[in-house]
Amino acid sequence: MLAFATAVSFWQIICWLQLINPMFLPTPYETFKEIIYLVCKDIILLDAAYSLKRVLTGGAVSFLIGVPAGLLLGYYENLYNYVECLIDFFRSIPPIIVFPLALLIFGIGEVSRIIVIVFGCATIMMLHSAVGVRNSPKMRVSIAKMMGAKWHQVFSRVIIFDALPQIFIGTRVSLSLGVIIEVVTEMLAGAKHGLGSRAVYAQIAYNTPELYATIIFVGLIGFFINKGLILLEDRVIYWRKGI
Repeated sequence: MLAFATAVSFWQIICWLQLINPMFLPTPYETFKEIIYLVCKDIILLDAAYSLKRVLTGGAVSFLIGVPAGLLLGYYENLYNYVECLIDFFRSIPPIIVFPLALLIFGIGEVSRIIVIVFGCATIMMLHSAVGVRNSPKMRVSIAKMMGAKWHQVFSRVIIFDALPQIFIGTRVSLSLGVIIEVVTEMLAGAKHGLGSRAVYAQIAYNTPELYATIIFVGLIGFFINKGLILLEDRVIYWRKGI
């Protein structure tokens, strides 16, 4: 909270000194006044809800695709080596450049935006999950096999738990990317609702307080998603506190 207060204080000082044209940098008071207005009118909350729904839907689909695939790739080393170049190729493609293709195939709607999020996020989750499996201590796996554990027991009771930290890291990174992809696709395709569309409308109308309010809401969505995943990680991987 102190860091946020310091940032707002610097913002206010810049406005007092008029170092930047007020048309391009409204005061914190004007911005927060606009936020209260947009919230009371249920304008920005509706846009935020639509953007968050798309991000979480794309993130959930990415998780269901990327994590199981990553666990299998990490467990079967030969399979990982076989498809590594293909994964690196798709990972090197900026997700937003796939958006025109998604629009061409699925049209202007929810599906095309979610597809682009999945394209960008699933690969990240897959790679982090595979790395988590490959970093699993070999001694722990060997001991489990010596005690008579079958492959599915080793996988479900040893390897997955060792891979959980990397899975959470991959989920946090991919959802942060998902927020960026969603906002950009809304700005490009002109969605009826969404924070990206709200930012474009504010820019066209030269309503800079609303534009800054929208930017703040985008940051808050990413911030709370990340913090929520950290809290969930602390509860799920509770044994790490004792290490």
